[in-house]
Amino acid sequence: MKELFLYHYWLIKLLAISFLAFVFLIKIVVLLWCTPRRIEHHFSKQGIRGPPYRFFIGNVKEIVEMMLKASSQPMPFSHNILPRVLSFYHHWKKIYGATFLVWFGPTVRLTVSDPDLIREIFTSKSELYEKVEAHPLVKQLEGDGLLSLKGEKWARHRKIITPTFHMENLKLLVPVVAKSATDMVEKWSAMTNSDEVEIDVCEWFQTLTEDVITRTVFGSSYEDGKAIFQLQAQQMVLAAVAFRRVLIPGYRFLPTKRNINSWRLDKEIKKSLMKLIERRKGEIEH
Repeated sequence: MKELFLYHYWLIKLLAISFLAFVFLIKIVVLLWCTPRRIEHHFSKQGIRGPPYRFFIGNVKEIVEMMLKASSQPMPFSHNILPRVLSFYHHWKKIYGATFLVWFGPTVRLTVSDPDLIREIFTSKSELYEKVEAHPLVKQLEGDGLLSLKGEKWARHRKIITPTFHMENLKLLVPVVAKSATDMVEKWSAMTNSDEVEIDVCEWFQTLTEDVITRTVFGSSYEDGKAIFQLQAQQMVLAAVAFRRVLIPGYRFLPTKRNINSWRLDKEIKKSLMKLIERRKGEIEH
Protein backbone atom coordinates (compact mmCIF):
# COMPACT_ATOMS: atom_id res chain seq x y z
CA MET A 1 0.00 0.00 0.00
CA LYS A 2 2.80 2.36 0.91
CA GLU A 3 4.63 1.59 -2.33
CA LEU A 4 1.46 2.29 -4.32
CA PHE A 5 1.01 5.62 -2.54
CA LEU A 6 4.61 6.64 -3.26
CA TYR A 7 4.18 5.58 -6.88
CA HIS A 8 1.12 7.79 -7.33
CA TYR A 9 2.80 10.63 -5.44
CA TRP A 10 5.84 10.67 -7.71
CA LEU A 11 3.68 10.16 -10.79
CA ILE A 12 1.56 13.21 -9.93
CA LYS A 13 4.68 15.22 -9.13
CA LEU A 14 6.27 14.22 -12.44
CA LEU A 15 3.11 15.09 -14.35
CA ALA A 16 2.93 18.48 -12.61
CA ILE A 17 6.57 19.26 -13.46
CA SER A 18 6.04 18.08 -17.04
CA PHE A 19 2.95 20.27 -17.35
CA LEU A 20 4.77 23.34 -16.02
CA ALA A 21 7.69 22.67 -18.36
CA PHE A 22 5.26 22.32 -21.27
CA VAL A 23 3.52 25.61 -20.39
CA PHE A 24 6.90 27.34 -20.08
CA LEU A 25 7.98 25.94 -23.46
CA ILE A 26 4.74 27.14 -25.07
CA LYS A 27 5.29 30.64 -23.67
CA ILE A 28 8.84 30.68 -25.01
CA VAL A 29 7.65 29.60 -28.47
CA VAL A 30 4.91 32.25 -28.43
CA LEU A 31 7.32 34.97 -27.29
CA LEU A 32 10.24 34.10 -29.56
CA TRP A 33 8.41 32.86 -32.65
CA CYS A 34 4.62 33.24 -32.86
CA THR A 35 4.44 36.88 -31.71
CA PRO A 36 7.21 38.11 -34.05
CA ARG A 37 5.56 36.28 -36.98
CA ARG A 38 2.19 37.80 -36.10
CA ILE A 39 3.74 41.29 -35.99
CA GLU A 40 5.43 40.76 -39.35
CA HIS A 41 2.13 39.66 -40.88
CA HIS A 42 0.28 42.63 -39.35
CA PHE A 43 2.67 45.19 -40.83
CA SER A 44 3.05 43.40 -44.17
CA LYS A 45 -0.69 43.92 -44.76
CA GLN A 46 0.03 47.66 -44.51
CA GLY A 47 2.90 47.43 -46.98
CA ILE A 48 5.60 47.68 -44.29
CA ARG A 49 8.22 44.97 -44.44
CA GLY A 50 11.81 44.51 -43.30
CA PRO A 51 14.60 41.95 -43.02
CA PRO A 52 13.10 38.58 -41.96
CA TYR A 53 13.03 37.75 -38.26
CA ARG A 54 15.45 35.05 -37.12
CA PHE A 55 14.58 32.97 -34.07
CA PHE A 56 15.78 34.58 -30.81
CA ILE A 57 18.50 36.80 -32.37
CA GLY A 58 16.32 38.78 -34.78
CA ASN A 59 18.53 40.88 -37.09
CA VAL A 60 21.33 41.47 -34.57
CA LYS A 61 23.81 39.27 -36.43
CA GLU A 62 23.36 41.17 -39.72
CA ILE A 63 23.44 44.55 -37.95
CA VAL A 64 26.71 43.77 -36.18
CA GLU A 65 28.31 42.43 -39.36
CA MET A 66 27.37 45.52 -41.38
CA MET A 67 28.48 47.95 -38.65
CA LEU A 68 31.83 46.19 -38.19
CA LYS A 69 32.40 46.13 -41.95
CA ALA A 70 31.58 49.84 -42.27
CA SER A 71 33.80 50.86 -39.34
CA SER A 72 36.74 48.81 -40.68
CA GLN A 73 36.85 50.74 -43.97
CA PRO A 74 38.44 54.19 -44.46
CA MET A 75 35.98 57.07 -44.24
CA PRO A 76 35.25 58.72 -47.62
CA PHE A 77 35.69 62.47 -48.04
CA SER A 78 31.96 63.07 -47.90
CA HIS A 79 29.44 64.64 -45.54
CA ASN A 80 27.17 61.61 -46.00
CA ILE A 81 28.03 59.70 -42.83
CA LEU A 82 24.89 57.53 -42.84
CA PRO A 83 26.54 54.50 -44.54
CA ARG A 84 29.12 54.45 -41.74
CA VAL A 85 27.20 55.26 -38.55
CA LEU A 86 23.96 53.45 -39.51
CA SER A 87 25.13 51.05 -42.18
CA PHE A 88 22.27 48.61 -41.57
CA TYR A 89 19.68 51.37 -42.03
CA HIS A 90 21.40 52.66 -45.18
CA HIS A 91 21.41 49.13 -46.63
CA TRP A 92 17.85 48.10 -45.75
CA LYS A 93 16.31 51.45 -46.69
CA LYS A 94 17.30 50.80 -50.30
CA ILE A 95 15.54 47.42 -50.15
CA TYR A 96 12.45 48.04 -48.01
CA GLY A 97 11.90 51.79 -48.29
CA ALA A 98 12.01 54.63 -45.75
CA THR A 99 9.75 52.84 -43.23
CA PHE A 100 10.53 49.26 -42.27
CA LEU A 101 10.84 46.83 -39.34
CA VAL A 102 14.09 45.87 -37.60
CA TRP A 103 14.39 43.11 -35.00
CA PHE A 104 16.67 43.41 -31.96
CA GLY A 105 16.22 39.89 -30.69
CA PRO A 106 12.45 39.29 -30.31
CA THR A 107 11.88 43.06 -29.91
CA VAL A 108 10.72 44.86 -33.03
CA ARG A 109 11.41 48.48 -33.92
CA LEU A 110 9.61 50.51 -36.54
CA THR A 111 12.19 52.57 -38.42
CA VAL A 112 10.86 55.91 -39.69
CA SER A 113 12.69 58.63 -41.65
CA ASP A 114 9.93 60.76 -43.19
CA PRO A 115 10.15 64.22 -41.50
CA ASP A 116 6.37 64.77 -41.44
CA LEU A 117 5.75 61.35 -39.90
CA ILE A 118 8.50 61.89 -37.31
CA ARG A 119 6.98 65.25 -36.37
CA GLU A 120 3.56 63.64 -35.96
CA ILE A 121 5.00 60.88 -33.75
CA PHE A 122 6.90 63.27 -31.47
CA THR A 123 4.19 65.92 -31.14
CA SER A 124 0.55 65.06 -31.73
CA LYS A 125 0.61 61.29 -31.18
CA SER A 126 3.58 60.61 -28.92
CA GLU A 127 1.40 58.76 -26.39
CA LEU A 128 0.60 56.07 -28.99
CA TYR A 129 4.24 55.11 -29.50
CA GLU A 130 5.76 53.26 -26.57
CA LYS A 131 9.48 53.74 -26.07
CA VAL A 132 11.58 50.59 -26.28
CA GLU A 133 13.28 49.57 -23.05
CA ALA A 134 16.99 50.21 -23.51
CA HIS A 135 19.63 47.58 -22.80
CA PRO A 136 20.46 47.77 -19.05
CA LEU A 137 24.07 48.82 -19.76
CA VAL A 138 22.88 51.48 -22.21
CA LYS A 139 20.32 52.73 -19.67
CA GLN A 140 23.03 52.76 -17.02
CA LEU A 141 25.01 55.11 -19.27
CA GLU A 142 22.08 57.36 -20.23
CA GLY A 143 20.41 57.42 -16.82
CA ASP A 144 16.81 58.63 -16.47
CA GLY A 145 16.88 61.07 -19.38
CA LEU A 146 14.11 62.30 -21.66
CA LEU A 147 15.01 59.65 -24.23
CA SER A 148 14.02 56.81 -21.91
CA LEU A 149 11.44 58.30 -19.53
CA LYS A 150 7.70 57.83 -20.04
CA GLY A 151 4.42 59.30 -18.86
CA GLU A 152 4.27 61.71 -15.93
CA LYS A 153 7.95 61.30 -15.11
CA TRP A 154 8.87 62.34 -18.66
CA ALA A 155 6.55 65.37 -18.45
CA ARG A 156 8.03 66.44 -15.09
CA HIS A 157 11.64 66.17 -16.31
CA ARG A 158 10.78 67.99 -19.54
CA LYS A 159 9.19 70.82 -17.55
CA ILE A 160 12.32 71.11 -15.39
CA ILE A 161 14.79 71.12 -18.28
CA THR A 162 12.86 73.32 -20.75
CA PRO A 163 13.84 76.72 -19.22
CA THR A 164 17.51 75.82 -19.71
CA PHE A 165 17.04 76.02 -23.47
CA HIS A 166 15.27 79.37 -23.57
CA MET A 167 17.09 81.79 -25.86
CA GLU A 168 17.99 84.23 -23.07
CA ASN A 169 19.61 81.45 -21.04
CA LEU A 170 21.48 80.10 -24.05
CA LYS A 171 22.91 83.57 -24.75
CA LEU A 172 24.62 83.43 -21.35
CA LEU A 173 26.62 80.43 -22.55
CA VAL A 174 28.05 82.20 -25.61
CA PRO A 175 31.18 83.54 -23.83
CA VAL A 176 31.99 80.08 -22.45
CA VAL A 177 31.55 78.41 -25.84
CA ALA A 178 33.57 81.15 -27.54
CA LYS A 179 36.45 80.78 -25.07
CA SER A 180 36.60 77.00 -25.52
CA ALA A 181 36.53 77.34 -29.31
CA THR A 182 39.20 80.06 -29.23
CA ASP A 183 41.45 77.92 -27.05
CA MET A 184 41.09 75.06 -29.53
CA VAL A 185 41.96 77.27 -32.52
CA GLU A 186 45.00 78.65 -30.68
CA LYS A 187 46.22 75.10 -30.06
CA TRP A 188 45.77 74.36 -33.77
CA SER A 189 47.78 77.46 -34.64
CA ALA A 190 50.60 76.34 -32.36
CA MET A 191 50.73 73.03 -34.25
CA THR A 192 51.27 74.62 -37.67
CA ASN A 193 55.05 74.74 -37.60
CA SER A 194 55.20 73.38 -41.15
CA ASP A 195 53.16 74.06 -44.26
CA GLU A 196 50.89 71.07 -43.60
CA VAL A 197 49.45 69.56 -40.45
CA GLU A 198 47.07 66.63 -40.00
CA ILE A 199 44.33 67.08 -37.39
CA ASP A 200 41.91 64.45 -36.10
CA VAL A 201 38.87 66.74 -36.12
CA CYS A 202 36.61 64.11 -34.52
CA GLU A 203 38.79 63.87 -31.41
CA TRP A 204 39.24 67.63 -31.16
CA PHE A 205 35.51 68.34 -31.43
CA GLN A 206 34.75 65.67 -28.84
CA THR A 207 37.21 67.41 -26.53
CA LEU A 208 35.60 70.77 -27.35
CA THR A 209 32.14 69.43 -26.44
CA GLU A 210 33.43 68.03 -23.15
CA ASP A 211 35.19 71.32 -22.45
CA VAL A 212 32.04 73.40 -22.97
CA ILE A 213 29.82 71.08 -20.91
CA THR A 214 32.24 70.83 -18.00
CA ARG A 215 32.78 74.60 -17.87
CA THR A 216 29.05 75.42 -18.02
CA VAL A 217 27.81 72.65 -15.73
CA PHE A 218 30.64 72.16 -13.25
CA GLY A 219 32.15 75.65 -13.21
CA SER A 220 35.21 75.74 -10.96
CA SER A 221 35.11 71.92 -10.75
CA TYR A 222 36.21 71.75 -14.38
CA GLU A 223 38.93 69.12 -13.97
CA ASP A 224 36.66 66.88 -11.90
CA GLY A 225 34.07 67.11 -14.67
CA LYS A 226 36.66 66.02 -17.22
CA ALA A 227 37.47 63.00 -15.06
CA ILE A 228 33.79 61.99 -15.09
CA PHE A 229 33.75 62.22 -18.89
CA GLN A 230 36.71 59.85 -19.03
CA LEU A 231 34.87 57.34 -16.83
CA GLN A 232 31.77 57.65 -19.01
CA ALA A 233 33.88 57.05 -22.12
CA GLN A 234 34.94 53.69 -20.66
CA GLN A 235 31.33 52.91 -19.80
CA MET A 236 30.30 53.84 -23.35
CA VAL A 237 32.63 51.18 -24.75
CA LEU A 238 30.94 48.54 -22.58
CA ALA A 239 27.50 49.79 -23.64
CA ALA A 240 28.50 49.64 -27.32
CA VAL A 241 29.58 46.01 -26.92
CA ALA A 242 26.33 45.17 -25.11
CA PHE A 243 24.27 46.88 -27.81
CA ARG A 244 25.65 44.48 -30.41
CA ARG A 245 24.45 41.41 -28.52
CA VAL A 246 21.11 39.83 -27.79
CA LEU A 247 20.01 40.61 -24.23
CA ILE A 248 19.84 37.46 -22.10
CA PRO A 249 17.58 38.08 -19.06
CA GLY A 250 19.55 38.02 -15.81
CA TYR A 251 22.97 37.99 -17.51
CA ARG A 252 23.80 41.50 -16.25
CA PHE A 253 23.65 40.23 -12.65
CA LEU A 254 26.35 37.60 -13.18
CA PRO A 255 29.80 38.58 -11.81
CA THR A 256 31.54 38.45 -15.19
CA LYS A 257 34.63 40.55 -15.84
CA ARG A 258 32.68 42.98 -18.02
CA ASN A 259 29.82 43.30 -15.52
CA ILE A 260 32.17 43.85 -12.57
CA ASN A 261 33.96 46.58 -14.53
CA SER A 262 30.62 48.17 -15.41
CA TRP A 263 29.49 48.13 -11.76
CA ARG A 264 32.77 49.75 -10.70
CA LEU A 265 32.48 52.52 -13.30
CA ASP A 266 28.85 53.20 -12.42
CA LYS A 267 29.71 53.47 -8.71
CA GLU A 268 32.64 55.83 -9.37
CA ILE A 269 30.58 58.05 -11.70
CA LYS A 270 27.69 58.37 -9.23
CA LYS A 271 30.08 59.06 -6.35
CA SER A 272 31.92 61.75 -8.35
CA LEU A 273 28.68 63.38 -9.52
CA MET A 274 27.26 63.56 -6.00
CA LYS A 275 30.53 65.08 -4.80
CA LEU A 276 30.34 67.76 -7.50
CA ILE A 277 26.67 68.47 -6.81
CA GLU A 278 27.36 69.00 -3.11
CA ARG A 279 30.29 71.27 -3.95
CA ARG A 280 28.18 73.36 -6.35
CA LYS A 281 25.42 73.64 -3.75
CA GLY A 282 28.00 74.89 -1.26
CA GLU A 283 29.30 77.48 -3.74
CA ILE A 284 25.77 78.77 -4.40
CA GLU A 285 24.89 79.00 -0.70
CA HIS A 286 28.04 81.00 0.05
